[in-house]
Amino acid sequence: MASTSKALYTNNPFEIDRIINKVTLLTIFLFFNFMVTYRVLLVSVIFEVEIIAEALYEVSLFVYVFYRILKRIAAGNFRLNSFELYLGLLFILPVVAAFASNSEFGQPFIYGFLAYRDFYLILGALVVYNMLRSKIIEIELVERMLVLTAWINIIMFYGMTFFVDPAQFIETGLAGANDVKGGDVYYRFNMAFLFFGTIYYLVKAVYRKRLKYLIYSFLFLSYVVFIRFDRTSIASLLVGLTAFYLTSLTPRKQVLLILLFIVPITLLLTFVAFFAPEILMQYYVMFEDAVSTLVGAANAQGDESVRLDEVGIALEYIGKNPWWGNGKVSGQWVEGGYNYFFGYFYASDVGIIGQVFMYGFIGAGLLYYQFLLALNYALKIKHIKRNVLLITAKFLMLATLFDSITNGYLTIYAAQSITALSIIYYFYERDKVIGAHLAVEKAQKLQSDRETEAQNI
Repeated sequence: MASTSKALYTNNPFEIDRIINKVTLLTIFLFFNFMVTYRVLLVSVIFEVEIIAEALYEVSLFVYVFYRILKRIAAGNFRLNSFELYLGLLFILPVVAAFASNSEFGQPFIYGFLAYRDFYLILGALVVYNMLRSKIIEIELVERMLVLTAWINIIMFYGMTFFVDPAQFIETGLAGANDVKGGDVYYRFNMAFLFFGTIYYLVKAVYRKRLKYLIYSFLFLSYVVFIRFDRTSIASLLVGLTAFYLTSLTPRKQVLLILLFIVPITLLLTFVAFFAPEILMQYYVMFEDAVSTLVGAANAQGDESVRLDEVGIALEYIGKNPWWGNGKVSGQWVEGGYNYFFGYFYASDVGIIGQVFMYGFIGAGLLYYQFLLALNYALKIKHIKRNVLLITAKFLMLATLFDSITNGYLTIYAAQSITALSIIYYFYERDKVIGAHLAVEKAQKLQSDRETEAQNI
């Protein structure tokens, strides 16, 4: 005992892992990484802190990548796996876009490049992946921190919604109002971790057969459906949930899950129809207006009419620069960014069309290729079954794909989908190792059986 105490005190007391437990440090890092790269606080009362944190973290990420490159060069290791190669291609996407904006608008290259600086938060996913591959952290810790971050998000969102009037933030990006949604002021919080929590706990409820996980899932889903009230988020999340329901459950479990949901949902709709019918009418108006816009109805009004004008601008410039796009105009170069040239235009407002406008068909194709990669990796995973985090990542990618069709989240919040992709790829690599071990064991057993047979002869 004395020798142990002596050894403890003779170690350098300023070594950080002696002051704070290593697991605690990794936990803090993962929480920081997910909050910053997912840009959770970009829409919050402390968004200035988020911007500073993003800038500092991006510098750290570039230093980390540079260090890794030098280390590989020194070791003579120039091999890249498919995930690393894809991130390398994404790395040059803003560079090409910066040249495009210089060609079309005359914007200096440096402004065009810095306009996409937030895109490089995708490197946070690379750091987590390398830590997993190097066994610095375990996938179970990553899962726990994603879940913890989701809970912190939902508690923060419900707390702000119920106890802080959003009307005081109506002049900022934190809150807004829309006549199609009833005209009430609402918070524009980042829904990424609510998507994660909804899908994660539904998967866990099915696999663990615990009612409490179903309740947790409904808690996350309820904020998206009844409070955030965003039709794109609702539709995209339901696509992910439905896909899990149809592809991962047996017919018997499908029926049981319907029965578990149909009674409370029916009761809830009946209650709303009697005591707050205006809510159902808001949903009808909200989605009917969206359908009118999609089919080009002439009577689309308000935001939807503006959106159609933005689509027209985007299509015109896609025609001018179809392959490499038009880049992004920085508000630091000219006041208002794109608005300086077009009056009113935001590429993120028109979703996938906006991505093609900025990057051209080649760049947009590269950006959306991540979903084909995720599908390819997922289909090749043969031995890891019913892992809740893996299943969640797969259907989260699907929900993100549909969500990106109508907004610019693949650029603004690029790390959200890339992090899910990195998790799927990690499981894909681990599955290959399991497959190799099983193949060796099978070969050894076959050889042993042959030797036994030869001895018997």
